[in-house]
Amino acid sequence: MMRVHELKRYGLKVTVSSQRSGRGLVEIALGSEVRTLSLNEFTSFWLDMVEISRQGATAELNFLMEPFARDGRQSPQGQSPTRQKSRTPSTG
Repeated sequence: MMRVHELKRYGLKVTVSSQRSGRGLVEIALGSEVRTLSLNEFTSFWLDMVEISRQGATAELNFLMEPFARDGRQSPQGQSPTRQKSRTPSTG
């Protein structure tokens, strides 16, 4: 059995196949470079990539929020409508 998955936008091709022994093999091709991993190695690799991506996204969000934390301000999107000050003067 063999399955091929492609992410053409990135030039990435992942081929999953099984050996006669029943063990899975995964070939990862990025451009002209090809790497063959056991299914266990591929699973560990993919989980590491997910964790690294999450850490990168968290670092980017922290960087973007840094000016608000440093100045002691809150993002206007983070305030509830009832906490925002009215800009129209009260009459009466």
